[in-house]
Amino acid sequence: MVLLAVFIAVAVLLIALVVLRRRGKEDEDYASSALDFSLNLALAVYLLVLAYAAVLAYDAIGAAETDSVAESESLTELYWAVAAIPEADPIRAQIREYTNQSINLDWPLMSQGELSPVPSETLDTIRTELIKLRPADDAGKEARSEALSKVADVTHARALRADDAGTSLDPTFLICMILSGIVVIVLPWMAAAKPTFASMVSDIVRVCVVVGGVMIILLIKGPYSGASAVEPEAFEVAQKQYDVIDRQLPA
Repeated sequence: MVLLAVFIAVAVLLIALVVLRRRGKEDEDYASSALDFSLNLALAVYLLVLAYAAVLAYDAIGAAETDSVAESESLTELYWAVAAIPEADPIRAQIREYTNQSINLDWPLMSQGELSPVPSETLDTIRTELIKLRPADDAGKEARSEALSKVADVTHARALRADDAGTSLDPTFLICMILSGIVVIVLPWMAAAKPTFASMVSDIVRVCVVVGGVMIILLIKGPYSGASAVEPEAFEVAQKQYDVIDRQLPA
């Protein structure tokens, strides 16, 4: 829908330029008005694309952060369930290992849209060990079923994290921003008027707005890269929760 609006706006801009050139008067005031109209239209297109791109980027960052928190909470619940089974003490170490691997191996790769295969193997090992587990009492069996359910939740959350890591802003938005930004910068220079202090200040402001907008979008175009990248804080919180659980339910 936004791309359609951009194309319509660009088409209107081109038509306006052609019509104004053919029907316009050959006086400076009318030419200045036509140029101002075209510049405002180009600026509107640029700001429209900039605003929509920023909304999409921040939505992706918010979704990635939510999925990361959900995975860490599932890991904590998994650790609680395993801690209630005396026979499953070795699995605690595997859960800690998966959490460490996610922080140290996954996160450096997620800025490139990838995840390490090592944590997935550890997660499969946890599931396998839980399936092999044979608790001695009914409470242990119930905790084992809960743990298997939480492993499934972690696996699902990891898949979502992989999707989030592969999410990036459509290059079309950047192309539209750059093209409309170039028009915003260059169009006033077509008047070939003698530069004044006010016009130079205006030129500097336009360039800063256009370049600044493009730089902002480049910095937030991926949820795990740039200035607003999602950090593994939720997993670090989970690591602290493991210590709390160990104090309450010692191995």
